[in-house]
Amino acid sequence: MLLFVMASLLVAAITLFLVPKQYHSSSLLVSANPSLADKSHMLNQNIQGLYSIFGSGDDLERIYGIASMDTVFKQLVDEFDLVTYYKLKSEDPNRLRRKAVLDLRDDLSIQKTELSQLKITVFTKDAELSAKIVNRIVDITRTKEESIWKSGNEKMLLNFNKSIDSLGKVYQAIANKIKSDNENLSQLELTKINSLLEQIHTQEKAAGEIKLAIDNNAPAFYVLETAVPAAKSEKPNIPEVLILTALISWLFCAMALLIYNREDSL
Repeated sequence: MLLFVMASLLVAAITLFLVPKQYHSSSLLVSANPSLADKSHMLNQNIQGLYSIFGSGDDLERIYGIASMDTVFKQLVDEFDLVTYYKLKSEDPNRLRRKAVLDLRDDLSIQKTELSQLKITVFTKDAELSAKIVNRIVDITRTKEESIWKSGNEKMLLNFNKSIDSLGKVYQAIANKIKSDNENLSQLELTKINSLLEQIHTQEKAAGEIKLAIDNNAPAFYVLETAVPAAKSEKPNIPEVLILTALISWLFCAMALLIYNREDSL
């Protein structure tokens, strides 16, 4: 039994020596409250205290969905040339890219923790590469979500500017008519032109607030822990593997002896 255990440990040690070491890096995120993108949060001092800077589980779910998209993984594959890293070979570039995405999904983990945080972890054979991939996926996710908020505000601002231009043209047409007729304003015309001025003023104020929201885009999430290169390899865990090998080989020998003695006694 001791000889068998020692032989098993020797085989395991040789295998562990040949297996490439893998280094892991991770980053920890917490979602931001999307209400921070509301312009009223910046302009109304009385309601700023009503907003929490942290988001809910649904907000974290949205970040998780963006980070785990295929487009994000494809961008990582292209930027870090992971086709070469995984030593993939094929005549079809699209197939190579797809294989690299699948391999990266095996090495990369995106998990929601019990504390409503998002943990992104990746294992590679290069400590620097692991940290770079994690930090890059954080940057891509942030850019995608914040661009969605910014795009919505930009469309709203464009609609307000169109409306202001339209009202301005109506106002100018009435003003030119009055100037050419050289007559005093009637009560109806006075009411109409005052209404136009009020609408233009209101929409210009709203457009200014939206422009402020665009220039001060709210954060999509907060990074609690930035990925850094690992100081030592995490895989394979040599002590753990050797201990398990010894235990399993010892149990195997014990069961084999019990079966052998049972057959002998029969």
